[in-house]
Amino acid sequence: MSITYETDGLETQLTAVEASAIFAVTAATIRKWASLGKLNSVGIDRQGRKLYRLLDIARCEKQTRHAAGRD
Repeated sequence: MSITYETDGLETQLTAVEASAIFAVTAATIRKWASLGKLNSVGIDRQGRKLYRLLDIARCEKQTRHAAGRD
């Protein structure tokens, strides 16, 4: 898997699988955050997979970690 980052990286769009590798959570967790309305997809890739912004995923992961008392 090859991920290309933009200059600042924050607008990078990732699939749930790519995001799971970066944030050490499962792809199912990323999709659950989306189904709960905590994370919005920003597009669809050529294979029909939803894409999420790196910054949005990072914010969601931080909020989840804080809520669990794992700051």
